[in-house]
Amino acid sequence: MKNFVRLVLQGVLLLAPITLTLYILLKVFTFLDSILQGFIGDFPGLGILLLLAILLLVGFLGDTLITDPIKNAFNKWLSKIPLIKIIYDGVKDLLGAFVGDKKKFNHPVLVREHQHATGYKIGFITQESLSEITQEKNYSAVYFPHSYAFSGVVMLIENQYLKKVDLPAAEMMKFIVSGGVMNLNQKEPEKE
Repeated sequence: MKNFVRLVLQGVLLLAPITLTLYILLKVFTFLDSILQGFIGDFPGLGILLLLAILLLVGFLGDTLITDPIKNAFNKWLSKIPLIKIIYDGVKDLLGAFVGDKKKFNHPVLVREHQHATGYKIGFITQESLSEITQEKNYSAVYFPHSYAFSGVVMLIENQYLKKVDLPAAEMMKFIVSGGVMNLNQKEPEKE
């Protein structure tokens, strides 16, 4: 009998928020629809559009007034823990370089490590000028991703050893990560 009561209460706890939310949305929709019919007349669907606009506004306000302060407080808390902050900031910046607003891996290059090198390494220019580090303007930061791994190495390379590649950065990244086995000439099938 205890299990029966416990399971019934668990069902209520799971269904109550969903049911209550749907009930409130239905009541708000009906209320908005009746108000709009008084002003505009019978115009089906206008209530749902107004309800969606209200939900969008509330969602936006919740995101900016609730979510952002929580994120900022979390980041502030992390900044007080020295080793964790370094790791967290590095991973966050690396992920942002791949998928964020500040994509950094847009300029693939072939790199000869020295004047007499017979081969090239493939990398991505992440910063064009490093005069604050090298006191010279002819060095760039180049990121070399590792094959079959989510890691890489950054080197400061003199610009004379860099050769820009006229291929999409995403294709070059796939080529490197695949260990060079991906065929760069392979065209994807056209989508219908």
